[in-house]
Amino acid sequence: MDRYLDALQQSKAEGIYRTIPEQSLRGKYVELAGNRYLNLNSNDYLGLLELPLWQSFLEEKGKHFHPSSASSRLLTGNDLPFWQFEQTLCERYHAESALLWDSGYHANSGIIPVLALPDTLFIADKLVHASIIDGLRLSGAPFQRYRHNDLEHLRRLLERFADDYRTIWIVTESLFSMDGDFAPLREIVALKALYPHLHIYVDEAHAVGVCGEGGLGYTNQLGLLPEIDLLIGTLGKALGSVGAYSIQSDTLRQLLVSRARPLIFSTALPPINVAWSHYIFEQVVQMEERRAHLRRLIQLFNHQLKSDYQSQIIPIIVPGEERVARAAERFQSQGFYIRPIRKPTVPAGSERLRISLTAAMTEEEVSKIADLCRQI
Repeated sequence: MDRYLDALQQSKAEGIYRTIPEQSLRGKYVELAGNRYLNLNSNDYLGLLELPLWQSFLEEKGKHFHPSSASSRLLTGNDLPFWQFEQTLCERYHAESALLWDSGYHANSGIIPVLALPDTLFIADKLVHASIIDGLRLSGAPFQRYRHNDLEHLRRLLERFADDYRTIWIVTESLFSMDGDFAPLREIVALKALYPHLHIYVDEAHAVGVCGEGGLGYTNQLGLLPEIDLLIGTLGKALGSVGAYSIQSDTLRQLLVSRARPLIFSTALPPINVAWSHYIFEQVVQMEERRAHLRRLIQLFNHQLKSDYQSQIIPIIVPGEERVARAAERFQSQGFYIRPIRKPTVPAGSERLRISLTAAMTEEEVSKIADLCRQI
């Protein structure tokens, strides 16, 4: 075990040592060491934790569902709520098929290896999520990475490699989790006209619930859903549940069910969680006012800081590990809970405070956050 102790000490020396905070969630707040703080780290973008939706669900439907699936979906874990929710997803997205996953990490790390048939190349944005990178590595397929949102670099890679592969996948997030900016999806989709063997994979983890009519995501907002070959939506962020879903052709769904290892070899989500996800998804579709309130908060923040952040994800760059830690401590001293983002999540020198605005916040609270940002 001495080697592992050495590895632990090395993690501390390299600045990648992590701890799990002892805290309790209380709606939009965090309770820590007897104190209450406004939570700036939450991905609960619509502020659903503030609403009594869980109690309503339990009273209406919760008693009908089991708390465990007890096996994978391919054995006996495929209860009725799975089929019902997947059918609703197909209807909302006007898609051939939907497939539920235990998490966004399971989805990305499981789908990409299945897509990696011989003579397939993946070209991914430099800042895609770690689960996508792990999926690319697990696939064993060749992949290239283009500079973040750099269309010219992407075009050069396509020109260079297009004739060498039967299938090419461009992989991107729609709304990037650490920078809070959007992918140029219209321009990426336009590339399909030049390369008939090109397919597009979009992870909408941070856009679902927030963007587009009914909260269906940024691709829906742009009217591009028919052009996206595989779309990932996460249930554990703005949608207030757990798990994820993929939207794809029926052919791809059948292939994923037959070959995706995280799906085949994992116990399925508990039926009560799937039923809750279905229930909350239908509620979120109708929450246009909460989405509008969140947009107003983003505009207020930008106005007060004279900035042009594109989304509810606000990256405040504070280079240096000690400096970003001090900045986080200053926020906490003023009643706001935030943890610094450091390597390996972001490169050294781009340490940051990743502030998440949510629809549960007030204009007064956002004004105070902006004021603290000015003081960094």
